[in-house]
Amino acid sequence: MDAIYGDTSFINEGKYLRIPAKKKSKYIMPFCHQSVFVKTELLKQHHFDTSFKICADNDFFMKIHHQGHQFYKVDEIVAIYDMCGASAKSPFRGFFENLRIAQKYNKFSFIFCMPKLFSLGLKYIIKSIIPNSMVVKIKARFYEKS
Repeated sequence: MDAIYGDTSFINEGKYLRIPAKKKSKYIMPFCHQSVFVKTELLKQHHFDTSFKICADNDFFMKIHHQGHQFYKVDEIVAIYDMCGASAKSPFRGFFENLRIAQKYNKFSFIFCMPKLFSLGLKYIIKSIIPNSMVVKIKARFYEKS
């Protein structure tokens, strides 16, 4: 096994949301980077591409996944993450970096990314209208269902 990953508990305004890691994906990183353990030798062999300011971790994991390295999912929370990080504060920049990464490994991935771009735009509009405390409640209800 080259990498082991698990679920993440996200903190937003003092509230915890458990977000289960997904199974493997061809287009996106299925886990939060804080929730994965990687063999040291892989990290030494494959450096992060620093042209990605927010999503270099995603590029790294997509690269080793496409090279055939093995990932294993555990059904445990292995990290607690504050949702106020760089990727949370710059969702559009993160989206476009992830789109560049997805296109490196699958040239037709932009087709699958368009609904995400629409969703980001809609979320941005909604978040600018309603109070942040209500956003936290909506996220909590959404993640309870998943």
